[in-house]
This record gives sequence, C-alpha cells and structure tokens, in this order.
Amino acid sequence: MSKKVNIKYISLLLFALFALTPNNLKGLPVIFLFVISLFIFLKKKSVAYPIIKVLKIASLYIVLLLSLINTSDFTGIEKPLTTGLSLLVIPISFGFLYSIKNYLSVNFLFNYTKLILGVTTLYSLWLLFFLYQLGVFSNKISMYDAIAYVTNEMWRINQHPIYASIFIAIPVLLTIYFWFLSKKRNFILITLPLILINLFTLLILERKGVLLSFLFGLLVIVLSLIKKNLSRKILMCFIPLALLIASVFVIPSNRFKELYEIQNYSDELKFNSTSLRYGIYNCAIAKIKESFLFGYGIGDVQDELEECYITKSDLLLEVTYNSHNQYLSYFLSAGVFGFLLLFIVMLKAIKDSKKNNNILLCATTIFFAFCMLFENILERQSGVILFSFYISLFSFYNFSETKKLDTTK
Repeated sequence: MSKKVNIKYISLLLFALFALTPNNLKGLPVIFLFVISLFIFLKKKSVAYPIIKVLKIASLYIVLLLSLINTSDFTGIEKPLTTGLSLLVIPISFGFLYSIKNYLSVNFLFNYTKLILGVTTLYSLWLLFFLYQLGVFSNKISMYDAIAYVTNEMWRINQHPIYASIFIAIPVLLTIYFWFLSKKRNFILITLPLILINLFTLLILERKGVLLSFLFGLLVIVLSLIKKNLSRKILMCFIPLALLIASVFVIPSNRFKELYEIQNYSDELKFNSTSLRYGIYNCAIAKIKESFLFGYGIGDVQDELEECYITKSDLLLEVTYNSHNQYLSYFLSAGVFGFLLLFIVMLKAIKDSKKNNNILLCATTIFFAFCMLFENILERQSGVILFSFYISLFSFYNFSETKKLDTTK
C-alpha cells in the first residue's frame, strides 16, 4: 500500500516541477496522474464516482467540443482540442482518487509548497540571469525588447512572461498561506528570501493582469486568516497595496501608466499591450453581437477576429492575436451559453469555497478569474494545466478542514 501511496504523491509532486519542465514535456504530469489514479482506482474498492464534482470543471472542455457543431474551418483544430484536454483529464483523475477516499493531508500540501517554492525560485534566478545576460539591468536592451527573447529563446524553458508570472505567483500565495498556519519562525525566515526573489522577478516582468490577480488572491488569504481584529486586517491589506505601488512607481518601465494614456483608447492603435487589447476587445465584442446565441465554433474564432482586425489596424495582423480575454473567447466559441458556463463555474467555485471555508480554493479561483480578464489562460498549455490542477486539487480537497499542520518534521 505504501508504494501505491508514494506513487500517488509522486504523480502530484510532478506538477511542482512545472516551471522548470521543458515545454514539450509539460503534458507528461497530466498523463502520469491519469495513469496512476486510474490504476489505484481499479485496484481498490471505490465508493460512488463524484461525477458532479468532475463535471464542474470538465464541462468547460465539453462545451468547446459541442461548439464544433458551428465550426466550418477544421484546419488545425487538433491543437486547441489537445491543449484543452487537461480540463477533462485532470478532474477525472482527481475523481478517481476522491472516489476511493484517498485523502490528502495538509502536511502533503505543506511539503508540496516547499518543493514548488524551491523550484520556482530556481526558475526566477534562471530568468533573472537570462535578463542580466541580455543586458536588461545594464540598459543595453529594454525589458520590452527582452520579452521576445524570454518568450522564444530562454534555454529550453522559454515561456511568455504572462505564464512565467503565473508560475511564480502561485507558490508565493501558497507559501504565504502557510506563513499563517505554521507556528515556527524558522519556516518564515527560510522562505522569506525566496519569496523576495520571486516577488522581485514578478515585479520585473510587470505583467499587469497577473500582478493584479496575485494581489486579489493575496487579499483573500490575508483577510481570511487574520482573525484577531479589524485594525490588524486593515494593516495587513497595505502589504498588497505596497506591492502595487512598487509596481507602478518603482519599476522603470511603468507599464501600468499605459492604462492612463488616453491615446491608447483611440481608433489609431499604438504598439503597446493596452492599446492593442483595446482594439482586440472592440473586435471581439463586435463579433459577439453578430452571433450572440451560439458563437462561431472553436475552429472559426480566429478567422472571425482577423476579419475584423483588417478593418482596425495592420498592427493586429502582425502576429496571431487571440481575444486576450477568456470570457470573450468562450462567448465567441460557444455563444452566450459558453460564456455563462465559464462564469458560473468560476462563481460556483467561489461560493463553494465560502460555504466550506476553503481558503485556497477561493484564492486560486479569484486569481485565475482575474487572469482570465487579460489572457486566454485555458488556451495555452502552461495556463490550462495549472488552472485545471489547482482548481481540481482544492475543489476535491479542503485543506482547511484537515488535521492540524505538523511543523515538527
């Protein structure tokens, strides 16, 4: 039995290595988790399979499959369908484990957090060294220009800065959660410098959407775990506020200032993320109005967007720009029903977390919910795997209800 348990833990701990896993191998933890959970499920007597819990997440993939009814262009359709498979495979895998009452303790999550924080710190240091080699810190190259190198040429683990920021933000949230639970100062003192390294990297990358999402997730954890008095809660709220101020005023590039430049919201688009998103969102909303009920089908969305981009600006045609908003993407793919499904899934997760005092489910759901306002998280391997894993993990296991954290080991 211990061997099986160890295999189960290994299948879950592989996700902690995600940041340093080469892109062409990032799907392996998903496959391994499915195989191991199915094996354990078949070998042990199980109770009723939690189909409702599984469908709460898997339905996000099923609705995309149904949208194929409206699809006319099936060219390259295998890419979005295979990328999104994690929305189906991961919750099914957790359903196998949950149905055999194979519980995970808070001590498992504590060890997982220590591992992922260490891995992510190595990733942050690697990223910072790469930026140093490029000359970002000596002003030989701007951070804006360095983004292309980070995305395409970073030594086998190249990653778009948005997803690199997500890699970094999640273990920071988990670690701060355990700062409140752990009574040992040693854990805080050891992890504090690692947190600072990761936060520095997060601020350097300065992805506006992820930073804001991280701050909202952090607020959930802080306000949920500080129970002594209102004044202390208010005081602790200044921590995320200070991070936001640092991002806006301290980091040289000041990408947040784009939000306040009126010219970014004009018909003549500028070559920056805010202005381009303004043009993209206008096209997405215009296309939604043309096919409100059923959308265009997952295979036709990009063609429809680019048809509108032609009328807006040549800048939108220089690379392939998706809707840059997951809610709009589901609206485009599956109409109002797809949009409502995604919205309800996220809202239901938040309601369940409040009902069951599931702090981590609430924090991670809010984190991803805000990330989806700025990026198509479920359409990139690096986003959809993490979303499906953490939402499934915290939906099936409420670590706030498990036995008291053992910090003696």
